[in-house]
Amino acid sequence: MAKDCDEVAEMMDELGCDGVSVTKAGIESRIEKVEYHKAVICDKNFMFCGITMKGGFVVVGRPSAVIDPANWRDEIAQKVSFDNTFEELWKLEGYRVMAPD
Repeated sequence: MAKDCDEVAEMMDELGCDGVSVTKAGIESRIEKVEYHKAVICDKNFMFCGITMKGGFVVVGRPSAVIDPANWRDEIAQKVSFDNTFEELWKLEGYRVMAPD
């Protein structure tokens, strides 16, 4: 859902879906902190993203990696690793919204 969340949200609006749902803005409003960690494993670069949510829960998604080290750019690696971690939040936020108190 994360990669196409804006498109899906637009479709939901157009089709009159007005029930409870998880939204990109809703997830973003619950983020307290974002941190990145670059690691070299087996001579390859990886970028990990940790997102701390309100309440202190931390989510770390799949890291970004690069095939050719000449193409490594921290900015790109951070974007990819953030997107991977944000995608994990969709599932967790869906559970949080649906779970009974």
